[in-house]
Amino acid sequence: MRILSWNIGGRLGAVGLEQIEAVLGRAPDVLALQGVSKGNYPNWSESLTGAGYSFVSALELVEAPYPEMAPPILRRYFNLTAALHPIEALPGLSFEDPKRAATAFPELYVAASVSVAGAQAVDVHNAELPLGEALGVIKMHHFEAIRRRIDEYSDRPRILCGDFKAPHAEDDEGLEVWTAGHPNLREEWEAAERAVLEHPVLRDVYRERHEAGTPFAVSCIPRGMPHRYDRILASPELETVRCDYVDEWLTQKLSDHAAVEVELVPATVAGEAEAR
Repeated sequence: MRILSWNIGGRLGAVGLEQIEAVLGRAPDVLALQGVSKGNYPNWSESLTGAGYSFVSALELVEAPYPEMAPPILRRYFNLTAALHPIEALPGLSFEDPKRAATAFPELYVAASVSVAGAQAVDVHNAELPLGEALGVIKMHHFEAIRRRIDEYSDRPRILCGDFKAPHAEDDEGLEVWTAGHPNLREEWEAAERAVLEHPVLRDVYRERHEAGTPFAVSCIPRGMPHRYDRILASPELETVRCDYVDEWLTQKLSDHAAVEVELVPATVAGEAEAR
């Protein structure tokens, strides 16, 4: 099963059509998009349907009004997950605190169950994090909500992918998280970020395959600083065949993010292949 995750950055017009052509040219089994908007959704939905995909999205959540603030905040983007296999929408994020729920961005998350022939259904969690510098603690709460959600059904094969706007940096030893801008919440912020990016069960498939001592991939360059914000994590039931970044889409300016693509197989299949 090939999964491609990409933040398309709300692109419209000719660039948006180039994005669609590029994605369909790779024909992933599962496609997780972030940065979908009401403006580019019609082209994506029509093209995906025409190519044989079924999909779920958080389109309806982007219509929800945001509390009045100065300057005002608008819900602009949402997530979409498509598959060449049967797909079923699953519950999204939840926030027990009403104040947190009112200021959250549930449209930046969509979960779906994808049924692949001959294999157990896989839960695909497609996430984007809100901007921390603009929205402060909301990003931390979003990380916490993602962790709660992906742990709800721990007996299922799971994939978590998307644009996490984190970590600040990484090397062979581990991750450096975003805490400098939040000195009063340093411990809580670090715990929330690491709880997702260093999940005790879900593994970062790129780090699993990364050769020690070599540079890490770059998926975006905000304010001229290279980062690997875009990631795919998988549970032990799924074994990694390969993981690559489609960085030419970044250099070609199809988006301000590279896509990440992974090929996974059930661990039982991988084990049988090794035994032969």
